[in-house]
Amino acid sequence: MGSDSNSNFHREGEFNEGDMFSILYHIYNHDISGVLVVQSNDFEKKMVIRDRKIVFAASNRKLDSFGDYLLGNNLITKDIYRAAGQYMSENKKRFGRALIELGYFTYDQVWTWVPNHLQSIVFSFFKVKSGTYRIMEEHQEDIETENILLDMDILAVIVEGMRQFKSRIVVEKRFEAIEELYICNTNTHLLQRLDLKPYEIHVLTLVQQESKLEAILARSELLEFDTLRLLYLFLVLEIVSSQKNAGIKPSVPSTIPRLSTFNSFEEALKYYNMKYEVIYKVMLKEIGPISLSLLLKAIEDIKDNLPSYFQKIQLNPDGTINEELLLKALWYHDFDQHIGDLLRALEEVLYTEIYTVKKHLGVEYEQQVLKWIRGIGN
Repeated sequence: MGSDSNSNFHREGEFNEGDMFSILYHIYNHDISGVLVVQSNDFEKKMVIRDRKIVFAASNRKLDSFGDYLLGNNLITKDIYRAAGQYMSENKKRFGRALIELGYFTYDQVWTWVPNHLQSIVFSFFKVKSGTYRIMEEHQEDIETENILLDMDILAVIVEGMRQFKSRIVVEKRFEAIEELYICNTNTHLLQRLDLKPYEIHVLTLVQQESKLEAILARSELLEFDTLRLLYLFLVLEIVSSQKNAGIKPSVPSTIPRLSTFNSFEEALKYYNMKYEVIYKVMLKEIGPISLSLLLKAIEDIKDNLPSYFQKIQLNPDGTINEELLLKALWYHDFDQHIGDLLRALEEVLYTEIYTVKKHLGVEYEQQVLKWIRGIGN
């Protein structure tokens, strides 16, 4: 890449695997609209960006074609692939149109799979090993013939792209010369837009509590590579830094918008208890009353990471935290000084309970629980 500095960001240059995350973040940070063109070996990819959103993507690599995408995902057979390809060539039609005219696809199917195909091209940018990039002005002919467009937030693409990123070599190399990390940006608006998952918030919170990379890895509930991959993401987004003079002490804000408006400890606890109750109900339905013991055991295992007033924590029969005991322990604590610590602790408990769901019920239940609790109280 041309530079790691926002002020010196180059609109064209060379890149290696992993650099595309930073390139996209700089485009977002500078609010650049235009066409990002990537060239590598014998293929070219492009994405059209408007107002910090990706609205279209294309690639001249054969494996990125719509037909190959459908075939590779077992959405069509080889016979349909050949028939539609021949029809497309003879009648100068697009592959999707050919599928419709031949009766293989409905309009609903085309309008579902074309955006999915375009999204796959977007995420394929992160897999390019090396090449050159340039950012050009958008011209009318770039997408004037396109009827199906995207609406992908760049930050969301960066986060999801990093979740899918598998290059251990690139990630580990990024941390070869790093011994310490520091929080350098606690912009609430940025963190809210990232829509981080509980275990991702967990890693970010560890950076707040520990500066030594070795200590962060030791305390993380995630596997080492997954922890490093998240730290890589936070470095790209300039939320953390390896420079000590960039470190700041404010607490890491939660990604839940309502957290900044709590007026009492009781209000915060009630908010989280609604989420804990949902988690318990899911587990109770699937594995019975033992769920309460499993959740309590999980919380007991992280007590050393929680404030002292959590040491006598108890769960009610409905899976919520006993409000009377916790509020009694908080009786002499100043709200303004301790609300941040309480919220981080409640978030840690929430992450732990969600992980317990995943451990005992699987990823599908974890995703369903996440979907439900994100809507509570917001």
